[in-house]
Amino acid sequence: MTKRLVQRRTALLAAAGAVALLAVVAVPVAAGGNGNGQGNTNGNNRLLAAGTATERLGGGVQWHIQFQIHARNNGKSSKVSVQTPTSTFSYIGSVCSGSYTTAAGTTVYVVGRQTSFAGTGFEAPYYGYSIHKGGPMGADFSWVSSFASLAAAQAACANPAVSLPTPFALDAASVRFKV
Repeated sequence: MTKRLVQRRTALLAAAGAVALLAVVAVPVAAGGNGNGQGNTNGNNRLLAAGTATERLGGGVQWHIQFQIHARNNGKSSKVSVQTPTSTFSYIGSVCSGSYTTAAGTTVYVVGRQTSFAGTGFEAPYYGYSIHKGGPMGADFSWVSSFASLAAAQAACANPAVSLPTPFALDAASVRFKV
């Protein structure tokens, strides 16, 4: 009788230990962690692309861009900074981000609210950025778009392949794609 009681208790303790282990393993997922401390609740905010790119706009004009673009962005982790000959601005991807593939290959994009602006030129409340995967530098084309309103930014998100073209050739790029 005592032996049977000890076996039952051992089995109950083993089962309770397994449940406790499952609860400990499940905590980070339930808390919505995304690996970068932002606490994104969708659980799929992986980094799609990051790096620097220099756009050649023609006439010797170049724009220097630093970016991180995450999938299913929460508005905190995707960010883009642009330095032009006359201004600098940055924004976070608070509207949308992601990637799409056409016959030309994969393009990664982000659209978001401006967080800083300095210099002369058009200061838009929202911007978008797209960069095309390809070429010997890892990326061959990119494009910065400006949007006068949240509605315009959301419309660009509805059809990024049309709204966020990538026509400017890159002079230099150091890009990591993970799409």
